[in-house]
Amino acid sequence: MPEGSNWRDRVSSRRSFLKYGAAGGATLLAGCGGSSDPTTTSGGTGTTNQNGGGSTDTASFRLFDPLTSGALPTERHFNPWNPTQSGCWHPGACVFDRPVVYSPTKNEAYSLMAKSWEMTGDTTLEVTFSDQWTWHNGDQFVAQDWVMQQQIENEIVAAGDSDSDPLIKSVEATDDFHARIELNKPLSQIFAVQNTIGIYNGNLARGVFTKHDDDKWSDWHKRLRNSSGEEKMSVVEEITSATYPMINSDEEWIGHGPFQISEVGDDRIVMTKYEDHPHADQINFDQFVLKEFTQNKPFQPYANGLVDGAFTGFPVKDSLRSQLPSGTTLYREGRSSNKLISFNCGYNVEQESPMNNNNVRKAIAHVYDRQRVKPLLQGVQRIFEWAPCRVPGKVLSEGEVKPTEWVQDFTLYGQNDTERATQLLKGEGYTLEGGKWYTPNGDRFQISIMNGAKAQQIQVLKQCLKEFGIAVEQEQVDDATFDQRRKNGNFDIMPDGSSANGLTAMWSVGLLAEWVQSITHFNPNAEIPMPVGDPSGSSGTKEINVRDHILKWQSTNDPQYHKELMWWWNQTLPEIEVLYEPDAGAYNGSNWSMTVRDGIKNGVDDAIYIAPKMGGLKMK
Repeated sequence: MPEGSNWRDRVSSRRSFLKYGAAGGATLLAGCGGSSDPTTTSGGTGTTNQNGGGSTDTASFRLFDPLTSGALPTERHFNPWNPTQSGCWHPGACVFDRPVVYSPTKNEAYSLMAKSWEMTGDTTLEVTFSDQWTWHNGDQFVAQDWVMQQQIENEIVAAGDSDSDPLIKSVEATDDFHARIELNKPLSQIFAVQNTIGIYNGNLARGVFTKHDDDKWSDWHKRLRNSSGEEKMSVVEEITSATYPMINSDEEWIGHGPFQISEVGDDRIVMTKYEDHPHADQINFDQFVLKEFTQNKPFQPYANGLVDGAFTGFPVKDSLRSQLPSGTTLYREGRSSNKLISFNCGYNVEQESPMNNNNVRKAIAHVYDRQRVKPLLQGVQRIFEWAPCRVPGKVLSEGEVKPTEWVQDFTLYGQNDTERATQLLKGEGYTLEGGKWYTPNGDRFQISIMNGAKAQQIQVLKQCLKEFGIAVEQEQVDDATFDQRRKNGNFDIMPDGSSANGLTAMWSVGLLAEWVQSITHFNPNAEIPMPVGDPSGSSGTKEINVRDHILKWQSTNDPQYHKELMWWWNQTLPEIEVLYEPDAGAYNGSNWSMTVRDGIKNGVDDAIYIAPKMGGLKMK
């Protein structure tokens, strides 16, 4: 723990990370470990016995290690509240299990340690844990273990400076295998699960890290709950700066997942199958090995057969595909990020912009030609081919959810529809003279684009606007100026990027109603044309408040709220999705198979760790 670090900053950063629905939990920094190889390249079989010096016939799955938190394996710890040098994701997600696996791409929850759950009231979720899980020292896993972790989290959050009420009011173990969660507001069951036992962002999502009768955890837990003021702050600082327990600890009971740590080296972590795991009989290999390399990029180690799989870094550019093993299979394909063009909608900002007008934004979106971007892509990014709707492109491409049907009736932009753009601009008093557009005041119509000069979508947008007769000014500013200007509404158009990992994740209040609103300045109170799918509003309009609509959707799970929110996005256009990029991993499908639900394989960020827990990762 470096001197002078502020625990409040770390807690605040982690809360923001969860609040805004960011995907992932590992910081990918340049590697500094060696690249010695404890295994052969023959399909993950035949590891070297590092302890005895001889050779054994041990079957191993070798995964590229993304150097969690920039720390070597020997420096990592399993404290989910201290992100510094944390190993809670790699290898924590393999060593520990979690109550429920929630897939944001499918908006579904799958049972793991929690075998059932039920909303017994608008704000009460009852959870039943399985009795089949034991810690690696043989102790029974009980509900109190998870409850302790959640109670510590509640106390740390309450000690912070958040202005909003926490979602969880209280949690308690009613006996060894049952827990009761009380919420501060009504939620439908799936939203309650995804935010409690199925939480999918941050370190706590990787598993249950606390053992309720462990001396260290129980002491912190007791002191947190029985103190206040400066005394409580002292305990919070202690927890959030502690590196306990260390991964290379001598304690053998460290986890309860399908693998337990057997060796920690400078550039590898070897985990051996835990024979008493409920699904151990379905795991047909002996070791799960994390391997670190000097260059913290997975392509070369995977292409050269030094690992059997990589956690991220795929797909690769077209020029590199021929170097990959013939059996290369991608997973996590539903985890993606969006490239967007953002507009200044002008709500509560002093500086006026032509983008403050909804029909002008629509005209610009119609002028854009997405097809011109294709020749500029290199096989990694994809064209967002649908109407703007704030649903991930991968989800829409699979066509298995209702939004795929709804969006077919939405307004489709990005077609270089200059005729429709002309109608919209002339309707707002703009004039076209000699191939050049002029504002209602008679000034030359000019749009300023802040940053993104080298981004493919911005290059194409500028080309389209100029051809249409709109003058374009490209501005490049430093990061601090960019951040200040977008929050002050001092721009016309800018590029934006965001995670796009699920149906509901993109509509969290913190992400959309707070963050996106703060940089695009849309009016949270809106009128949308009705019925949904008819931009002319043949049935009039409907007034909605974006935040309230999201909360109503969460409390009722009524898809109509989701549909109307998508329609609001499509007709208001704070941003327009133009590209998306899968954040996938890869494994050698010639030697290995991953047979789990698609909602896990392509929807869960640590699917490669979840698969063996469900008997779904096998050596062929």
